Amino acid sequence: MDGLGALIIAPTRELALQTFEVLRKVGKQHDFSAGLIIGGKDVKEEQMRIRSTNIVICTPGRLLQHFDETASFHCDDLKVLVLDEADRILDLGFKNTMNAIIDNLPEDRQTLLYSATQTKSVQDLARLSLKNPEYIAVHENSKYATPKKLTQNYVELNLEDKINFLYSFIKNHLKSKCIVFLSSCKQVKFIYETFRKFRPGVLLLSLYGKQSQMKRIGIYQKFCNSPHAVMFATDIAARGLDFPAVNWVLQFDCPESTDTYIHRVGRTARYEKGGQALLMLLPSEVNLIEQLKERKVPIHEIKANPKRIRSVEGKLQGFCAQDQEIKHWAQRSIVSYARSVHLQRDKSIFDVKKLNLEEFARSCGLLAPPKIRFMKKLDKKMGRSDSTASTKSNDSYSKLGIEVLAERCKNSDSEVDDSDIESESGSPAVGRKMKLVGSDDDEDGDDILVKKKGKQHHESIKIDSEADDIKLSKKEKPKLSSKATLAKKLLRKKIKVNTKVIFNEDGEAKVDSTDENKSQQEEDGSNLSDGHESTEGEGFGGIDLKAAKERMKKEDKIDRQRERKRIREKHKEIKRKEKQERVAKTSRAEVTLGGEVTLGGGDIDLDVSLSENEDDVDGFSQSTRQVVNESDESDEEEAPKKKRRKFLKKKKSKKLDDVESSEAQRESTIAEDEELALRLLGVV
Repeated sequence: MDGLGALIIAPTRELALQTFEVLRKVGKQHDFSAGLIIGGKDVKEEQMRIRSTNIVICTPGRLLQHFDETASFHCDDLKVLVLDEADRILDLGFKNTMNAIIDNLPEDRQTLLYSATQTKSVQDLARLSLKNPEYIAVHENSKYATPKKLTQNYVELNLEDKINFLYSFIKNHLKSKCIVFLSSCKQVKFIYETFRKFRPGVLLLSLYGKQSQMKRIGIYQKFCNSPHAVMFATDIAARGLDFPAVNWVLQFDCPESTDTYIHRVGRTARYEKGGQALLMLLPSEVNLIEQLKERKVPIHEIKANPKRIRSVEGKLQGFCAQDQEIKHWAQRSIVSYARSVHLQRDKSIFDVKKLNLEEFARSCGLLAPPKIRFMKKLDKKMGRSDSTASTKSNDSYSKLGIEVLAERCKNSDSEVDDSDIESESGSPAVGRKMKLVGSDDDEDGDDILVKKKGKQHHESIKIDSEADDIKLSKKEKPKLSSKATLAKKLLRKKIKVNTKVIFNEDGEAKVDSTDENKSQQEEDGSNLSDGHESTEGEGFGGIDLKAAKERMKKEDKIDRQRERKRIREKHKEIKRKEKQERVAKTSRAEVTLGGEVTLGGGDIDLDVSLSENEDDVDGFSQSTRQVVNESDESDEEEAPKKKRRKFLKKKKSKKLDDVESSEAQRESTIAEDEELALRLLGVV
């Protein structure tokens, strides 16, 4: 067979990949060629192979790209068109893409639509040019629209308690395989990254649309091969994917419709296997239960066991304070969640005005909710005044920062009795305390969920911060005092600032003035004020900064002069001592040279100062005079540099060594002369 004969279109890449793998196993013995055309792969390689492919499995976007860019690709010989998850492909999200694809397909073909929630819209069927379609339903006459072995329950929670409940559920089901569905990619990213830091003791994975294709395939295969794991995912994993042995399906956010709910819970209880599904609803979203019952979905209400709930709010606040990236993820997740609720069509279930975003932000670790632009526009359309909104925000956030963090840590340290959870009137009570994350009670039982008995109201979960906010709203807002008022109070009390108290030996207090160097400056004869005294601190409660700077500059100048003077005196004293030692040595040498030697009682007087030694003596006296002159000249300098002083010291030490060596030579020559004279006289 030449050319394209069958075209299979799936809404997601994972579903197309799964269909292609099944086709490879089934068509192993056939001669047909098949190809997988999805995003994230090399387009040029696909263009080379798509021309000789008989069966193409693809996603709508990549197929339309080949219609536009691949010149030799056409569907003139197409016989079969298959739309998997047809209701999703024909939805508004793929409307323009599918219309362009259908325009390139021949009308003479067989069209097959597959979905668990099949569309019966005449408009959708007309777009596909279907004439007299035959509708086949597997569960149309059955009692329920979902599998019999699927147990379905829902729990009613407040928005700020969802994260605590989810973490507690994971800790109590460590040996289960769970899928948690959220409404947006940013929520999946935030929950996954923060729960990874908690290290709950089970493999955590995330699957959403903004990941690369290879990463999505790797996560899909890893979750399929893991016996125990928790995967956070968007609705990208809600349709058609066959995950083996999934025990639980949790819906963290309310599904947009009953069809989405049926597809989500369809990831468990597959092919005569059992499974359980749990739906987490807000009090404003309970109307969805009536719609599910109309669609033949058996679902029952259960309530959360407060003794098994663990609070992670303090941990999240610490993560947001330490890591700015986690803080940004938290802010973006809140904005994306509010936007997803705002864009839903069924306003009887989804009402963004009923969301307590302030408490939800605190449960995510933020001290204040992020700014949401479309919420401000919505408030203006509804005619809400800015003054009421500002007063409400001021009352609710009159106490933030370290105080809130400290209170959150205190509130999460203990538990509360069951009697404090619900008031007599049936309204949710305030002040319930949750278990801390680090508790040792980590059993794997299902005690976190309790079946509902009778017509009792659901026990909602509240945190102590709500009670604190109510108390703060009742109290009057404290007035802020300015610096001027504080200064006036100090003047009235006649308190002298910038003074220190010194105690003597008897324990009596003495007040020391601010000018500590005044007496010392007067001794040095320096005038710091340039002829006028500073009146600073006399009757005033502050410091004149300009005057203080000038005074400090003058004091520094005086200190430098005093230090230079001390160093000069020290050097003069050293040089004076060296000079005295040199003079003493020269005097001893002159006495030795000027003496007369009498030999053998004769009449010959020998002058020891011979002609050969006269030059040495003159050189020595000349060198000593030169050293003395250099020392006198150095004394007259006011502030010689340090390096110059060291160099002079080295030079003088060298000259002194030369003098000592010359003295030793002179003594040796004198002894030789004496011996020579004795030989001449014949004494020796």
